[in-house]
Amino acid sequence: MKVLFERINGGADCLDRRLEQVQFLTGNSLKMIAVMAMVIDHTCKIVLQWLLSNYWGVMVDTGKLSWEQFEKIDYFIRFDLQSIGTIAFPLFCFLLAEGFQHTRNKKRYIGLMLVFALISEIPFDIGFFSRYSLMEGTFPFYLKYQNVFFTLFLGLLTLACLERCSCKSQVRTDKIKSVVLQVVSVALFSVIAELIRCDYGIQGILFISAFYVCRSHRVYQVLLFLLAYMGATGNQPTMCILFTCLLILLYNGRRGKLKLKRFFYVFYPLHITILYLFRLLLEKSMIT
Repeated sequence: MKVLFERINGGADCLDRRLEQVQFLTGNSLKMIAVMAMVIDHTCKIVLQWLLSNYWGVMVDTGKLSWEQFEKIDYFIRFDLQSIGTIAFPLFCFLLAEGFQHTRNKKRYIGLMLVFALISEIPFDIGFFSRYSLMEGTFPFYLKYQNVFFTLFLGLLTLACLERCSCKSQVRTDKIKSVVLQVVSVALFSVIAELIRCDYGIQGILFISAFYVCRSHRVYQVLLFLLAYMGATGNQPTMCILFTCLLILLYNGRRGKLKLKRFFYVFYPLHITILYLFRLLLEKSMIT
């Protein structure tokens, strides 16, 4: 068994060395790709789906648009465009695991994630759930669902536990104890993410953990991520998910020249607010 594992690791090392020859994407490149995919996804959910119900739907009722044309628009928005959005979250999970490894102050990193989770909650709630919060009388808050920063925050706490529970001892019982504690940590934070209904829930914790546990081998990272994806969603990987894996394999381990460390933290609540205000302008223009 030991020989088998050594051969498998040797094969993974060989693949990693070959990948190094073609890797050209920096951390900043992955971040910008993820941001663009996220904007497409959120534009669909905040603006285009509203137009689907309140503009194109009305056109169908008045006979200005055929049902077949409406179905084509609906399919394009809900499946074609939003499938592009699925690229974003796994990339952010990967970058989070990378950031945790390289940050000098992990407590500050975790604390910053919590701060922006709190800052982003109102923009997130009004952008995605204002209709429901108005119905329930809790506007601008929607207490039944939390933004993705809470997921990333719980993911960082999971990584802190995995690091704390890691074992360098060669004693077999110590290794078993370490693995058990790590599994319990992942399971615990997965349950918490589901209980407080974070965006992506258990998927986020599993993705982040997968990328961190296999951080020494890029090929293993991708394979464990795919297993986590299939286990959490019950679905086969889509073309966009496979494309995400390709992007991760092409990551060269460098941050890039531009300093975009705080960019996503600010951009996330800002772009949701802008999209929501744009939808309000559309509503007013349609009323007048």
